[in-house]
Amino acid sequence: MAAEIIAAVHMCSSAYRFMKTAVNEGKDLGDMGRAIGKFFDAREEISVLEQKATNSGAIQKLFGGKSIEAQALELTLQKNRAVQLEKDLKDLFLWSGRGDLWESTIRERARLRNMRIAEAKARAQSKAAMLDILAIIGTIATVFIVAMAITSVAVE
Repeated sequence: MAAEIIAAVHMCSSAYRFMKTAVNEGKDLGDMGRAIGKFFDAREEISVLEQKATNSGAIQKLFGGKSIEAQALELTLQKNRAVQLEKDLKDLFLWSGRGDLWESTIRERARLRNMRIAEAKARAQSKAAMLDILAIIGTIATVFIVAMAITSVAVE
């Protein structure tokens, strides 16, 4: 999970650097739809990964490898880096005289983002619940089999 978040933040950073260089060379941000799209795609991926990390099941948290504190710190640091990059991108839009494009993009992004985050959260919760249920069923089945084995040995 951490590598995925780092890769998404790196993608945000790369897209931002490209746009900043292009604006410094006199190009219009309105002509950089692909780079802007890559930035926001990576930013969205960070949000989805955040939902997956915060909605993992009890079994995954118990055997996930890293401590909750380490995961939280890593997620927070990367998320803060992405937020800073987004602020820098906003400033780039404003400085280049395309604040109107920024505002339109943010409004539409908020609408789509809320919809996608809700879907990702529901999927993550469903997956976590399914894993927890499977673990419980497996434990019950194991206890039942052991109990049957002990009962059959005691009967003989």
